[in-house]
Amino acid sequence: MFEFLVRRAFVSGITLVIISVIVFAGVRMIPGDPARVLGGTDADPAGLEEIREKYGLKDPLPVQYLRWLRLAVQGDLGESIRTRQSVAWTVAKKLPITIELAGFSLLIALAIAIPAGVFAAVRRNTVWDVLASGVSLCGVSIPNFWLGIMLILLISVRLGWLPASGFVPPTESLLDNVRRMLMPAFVLGTGLAAVLMRQTRNAMIEVLSADYVRTARSKGLAGGTVVIRHALRNGLIPVVTILGLQMGALMGGAVVTEQIFVLPGFGRLIVEAVFTRDYPIVQGVVLITASSYVLINLLVDVSYTLLNPRIRIRGTADGG
Repeated sequence: MFEFLVRRAFVSGITLVIISVIVFAGVRMIPGDPARVLGGTDADPAGLEEIREKYGLKDPLPVQYLRWLRLAVQGDLGESIRTRQSVAWTVAKKLPITIELAGFSLLIALAIAIPAGVFAAVRRNTVWDVLASGVSLCGVSIPNFWLGIMLILLISVRLGWLPASGFVPPTESLLDNVRRMLMPAFVLGTGLAAVLMRQTRNAMIEVLSADYVRTARSKGLAGGTVVIRHALRNGLIPVVTILGLQMGALMGGAVVTEQIFVLPGFGRLIVEAVFTRDYPIVQGVVLITASSYVLINLLVDVSYTLLNPRIRIRGTADGG
């Protein structure tokens, strides 16, 4: 296990370096002059040159990249060109909001997808299976922005049950925080649930036809025991893979959902930074998002060995 983690950590480090190069180069390809954005339309050439000199915008790109990478490794992601605030401090304010939204969405998705997927697999080719698959297809097909707007019109405008937008920190009011998070979390959670439900159904159908499941049934074990204790554990392995990828996407910030419900998370931050040509903010947010993807994928790989110890045995044998 230790050798496996070392290898994965090394690969993750190389991946992050490659991503950092792509992020740095991609941000520099955004049209517009950040010095002009910072100085305003009335700035004179001398003022623009002073801004470029102060922020190192006149240095060659390799020099700018190495300087940024050296500071990023030390935890210094630079200073926002627009607000003059630390990028790390700005991200620290936005990150908990996105993490909370992703966590709520994940809970909603798992609560819907796992039971529905298992039930559809057990009742394969019945009306319940067709109904669950149809609902799942609808969940994948419905755009988040449309569902979000419809929920606001119905739940907030017509019925007045929940606030339409905004964010209240849980430290101020836990109840108001949950009430404002329910609708955006449901919008993201239903889309994720549709993907997970279909994957759970397909994985469970395959596992339920395995020899060891038929053996367990031949021994007289109850159907629920066979499904939960023997089939579900192995059936969750491909589901965990999809979940890891989707969780990375959620951590990246659901731009559309955060815009609709006016949540000041990663999504809105990256949109504002791109429009204002705020290079340090864009680089910092994308780098942290990429790091979250790498970390989540590492956790997914480790979870495989917990769900199925044979994966760990094979991995150790291959490494030896």
